[in-house]
Amino acid sequence: MDAAAFLGSLDFVSLVLLFWYSVLLEGPRYMIGAIAAAIAVLSERPRQPPDTNLTVSVILAGHNEARSLRACVSGFAEQTLSERNRLQVVVVDDGSTDGMADVAHELRGEGLVDEVIRVTHRGGKSAAVNLGLEVCTGDIIVIADIDTSLDRDALAVMLGYFANDPRLGAVGGDLGVRNECASLVTRCQAIEYGISVSLGRRVADMLGILSMVSGAFGAFRRSAIEGVGGQDVEVGEDADLTMKLRRAGWRIGFAPEARALTQVPETVSSLIAQRLRWDRGIVTIWLRKYRAVFDPRQSTFRALDVLASLDVLVFQFLLPLVFPVYLVWLWWHFGAFAIILLGATVLGYLIVDLVAVIAAAAVRVERPLGVVIYLPIYTILRLVLRIVRLIAIFQELIFRTSYRDPYVPARVMRRAARV
Repeated sequence: MDAAAFLGSLDFVSLVLLFWYSVLLEGPRYMIGAIAAAIAVLSERPRQPPDTNLTVSVILAGHNEARSLRACVSGFAEQTLSERNRLQVVVVDDGSTDGMADVAHELRGEGLVDEVIRVTHRGGKSAAVNLGLEVCTGDIIVIADIDTSLDRDALAVMLGYFANDPRLGAVGGDLGVRNECASLVTRCQAIEYGISVSLGRRVADMLGILSMVSGAFGAFRRSAIEGVGGQDVEVGEDADLTMKLRRAGWRIGFAPEARALTQVPETVSSLIAQRLRWDRGIVTIWLRKYRAVFDPRQSTFRALDVLASLDVLVFQFLLPLVFPVYLVWLWWHFGAFAIILLGATVLGYLIVDLVAVIAAAAVRVERPLGVVIYLPIYTILRLVLRIVRLIAIFQELIFRTSYRDPYVPARVMRRAARV
């Protein structure tokens, strides 16, 4: 009661000063997202894919994906491409031990796969994709995870984007969660994907600062991806490739109508392991590899690239670092009462998360409102993942942990580290 009375006695300026972290650092992003969603809904028109002769090559690179490969390839066989948009499917078995190559050869015998490449010793996804790229013949290269399934018109929609813009180097598709009902963790990720992918990447695309075409489902102009030398050896190879293309002058786009579902971690431990790997890329890619993006003396300097990097560094790097500072500041000024204020902050996050879910629901067909009942759990999980991100950042800054990540074989990463 005392806490409610105290908060109720504060004027607007005092509330902003008290909750400065949430209001000043996080509030603007939610506001921009809500405005962008409103603009998208009001301006959206039915989109008819243009007639085009562009051909497509799909690279399915994986390790021990025998169980998922047939369903994935069958999904590509059902794509509603015209006869002129010839589809080539390339499977790269990256050192699998579960018979994935056997399944791939069976699919090739059935006419569903065009090329099968088998690597005896695993080299990591980047190396596998680059191998697949060598045999691709399509104008557009689609890179997809084998546990991802596409809507039947997803590729046709993406081809329309490339046909309309010759400077478009890559297009990301809209990703949802396929195993949404598996656990509370997956339901929370369904909310997260709706906010961060369906809404967040649409906003970034509208502003011209999209910095991620997901490796789970993305399409690339072949001349663009070959022009930058394919994928580098990175734990976050999809973000790295996107930035390489931006730096080379290609435009990056997002196709919200090109929808796909992907498999996500089903337990807290597996989710944390995934996010530790992803979040280390904030340091390895944006803070280390592409720090020259801020140098105006570079011939490749572009203001939008600066804004794209700032979007990542401010909201994914700076905010987690400042959060502990805010907690210490609360405790220093308010003592034990800070716990109540922190609870009020969490309640505020719950409210803005609800706004974000409504905005995300407004811009996608598969509305995430069905999982809104899990929003309080999602809000708490989001705070936990912020701590995970903080740990990942310090691990990478101090110990360069990404160079020992099993996602890339040790021998490959050692060679990359020397380079």
